[in-house]
Amino acid sequence: ILSVSFHPHPLIRNDDYEEETIFVCDRCEELCIGSRYSCKLCFFDLDNKCATSKDETQKVREVKTIVNHFSHPHLITRCKIGILQTEPDFDLTCMACRQRLCGIIYACTYCSRFFLHEFCLKHIPEEVQSSFHPQHPLPIFPFPSESGPPCKACNEDVEGMLFFCVACNFPMHYSCAKYQFREIKHNCHADHHLLHLGKGFFGDESPQCDACGEACKDTLFSCLKCLFYIHLECLSLPSVVKHKRHLHPLVLTTLVFENDYEEYYCDTCETQRNPEHDIYYCKECNYISHIDCVLSEVEPPEKIIQCLIPRSKGN
Repeated sequence: ILSVSFHPHPLIRNDDYEEETIFVCDRCEELCIGSRYSCKLCFFDLDNKCATSKDETQKVREVKTIVNHFSHPHLITRCKIGILQTEPDFDLTCMACRQRLCGIIYACTYCSRFFLHEFCLKHIPEEVQSSFHPQHPLPIFPFPSESGPPCKACNEDVEGMLFFCVACNFPMHYSCAKYQFREIKHNCHADHHLLHLGKGFFGDESPQCDACGEACKDTLFSCLKCLFYIHLECLSLPSVVKHKRHLHPLVLTTLVFENDYEEYYCDTCETQRNPEHDIYYCKECNYISHIDCVLSEVEPPEKIIQCLIPRSKGN
């Protein structure tokens, strides 16, 4: 039993919790795992460090933020995910974006399996219109079980939060359902179109390139039906092209930041583009285009030669 100056009741040390049981410390507001000091009268918890700290200047939070969100059947608590990131076995990901947890998050301390970045929680809709399933919208189906059906896009099991078309029996991750993809046709996989995907599509997983055998950690092209993956570098795309709608040659490049508003557009089809995707780019005009928009209207190679600046004899 422990008495602290900042809480009116004695605290009892609990060592009988499982190692994977999580809780939120009411002093440092960190998400913690394992043993704690608890007040059963107030549902007040402290981790071992905060309970035994002699620092009287550290304040105890007066208000604990607990919300009832449509994405999960249990209450979720706002907390920080700082110290757990230093743990070697720490491998928790956000149920929405499927990226490693960081910063401010919301956690379910009841089932210990549901986590959301605060940013993701604020932007999750109750229904998604997905390019992978344009026939019907996909409403959210929260469920507390550890694993659900495989996602129709990435074929990995959906955990914690499911977007699902009941009429078509079509389950998807949120990150897959909202993903912006483009298609190209290439002779390296002639049976189906290849989707242009970025690293955000696969979360922390990195599929293996079928051409070189190395992990595809950045942008790639994929046939999800055949589980075929290939690096952009392994896909023979022209590094410079001449497009019918633009005066100068376009160069195949990676990220280009257009403005401070986090909005990215293709200047050829005038629709939004995914900032993870490589593009064809004219630096002189700041002209940006989807790869598939360019390849569908490429002029003959001699048109590129006409636009290139010849090297001087002195070089």
